[in-house]
Amino acid sequence: MQKVLRRTALAKAQYARKAERRRERLAREARRLRLSEDKEHSRLAYRDIKEARLARREDWELGPLVPVRNVGNARETYGSMEMKRVRPTELAEEERIKFWSIVQDDRVVVLEGRDKGKIGVVKSIEKKSNMATVAGLNMVDIQIPPFMLANEIDKRPVRSVEMPLPISSVRLVHALTDPETGVTRDVIVKKVANSRIWFDKHTGVQRWSRFIPGLNVRIPWPKKEPKEYKVYEVDTLRPDIETRTWVPTLLTPPMPATVIDELRNKYSVFRHRHDEEYVAKKMAEDEEKAKKKGMAEMMRTPLKEANRRARKERKKMGKGTLTKEMLVTIGEIMARGRALVPAAAPQVVVA
Repeated sequence: MQKVLRRTALAKAQYARKAERRRERLAREARRLRLSEDKEHSRLAYRDIKEARLARREDWELGPLVPVRNVGNARETYGSMEMKRVRPTELAEEERIKFWSIVQDDRVVVLEGRDKGKIGVVKSIEKKSNMATVAGLNMVDIQIPPFMLANEIDKRPVRSVEMPLPISSVRLVHALTDPETGVTRDVIVKKVANSRIWFDKHTGVQRWSRFIPGLNVRIPWPKKEPKEYKVYEVDTLRPDIETRTWVPTLLTPPMPATVIDELRNKYSVFRHRHDEEYVAKKMAEDEEKAKKKGMAEMMRTPLKEANRRARKERKKMGKGTLTKEMLVTIGEIMARGRALVPAAAPQVVVA
């Protein structure tokens, strides 16, 4: 049985090491991919800025002789940017915002850019890049690749879309009523605080409330209209699902034992709960091995008999004693050994 437990522990430890190495490898690959995307994004932005500066300088130097640039291959896509620049790059897990105070359908104000000061509704949230898309604001023209236009009705090579904004570039807008004048107006909320997190262990959903610190004004979440579902004839009705057809008791297990064995994988090396028959069988095997080991130790071999006789004879002789003759002999041997060792050279002292 100890062998089975040791095998299970070793298998779990080996699996944990492999899983840790796999996580580290995936993290390195994701970090390498993020760096390459950031590098490509910066390269495209620098290229567009460089071309814009060159065009501005040519416009200033050449005057009426300025070349026409929206011709040739750039006739339809001149002034637009590639789709790669619109797609935000993902951030590392530790850099992402865990609890968002701004969600979809919230009203926000833009703090920077050409749409600075304008108020819009959040269209979508990019949680992997800490960005928000505001409907109708921060519009840019992007180039649609030809392979994407092959199966679409709209054949325009350039389209206007909303470019995502960093979450630090927007602020939540909430309507507050002045208690003195009774006038309600939109207020830019500089800071939003979250209440305690409530976790539903059944659904795995985390919920919390948001409010304005200092004023203790709770900001409600945007109302979502209930999703409409189409009913089909083959659908299972709710009463059929909610009707209790079996009531668990202390005398009846929640499921048959055979189903539990199938779920636990009876032959897995990670199994740590076994049947009583299996445990008894392994314990009997351990007792049999211990008995055989004891019998092997009790068996007398010729070598064991010789060693046993030698120990008895040494015990009969008792402990030895040193006589005067033996001490004299040992002293003579030590003197001869010192005579063989060359004496150290005398040290010469110069006055």
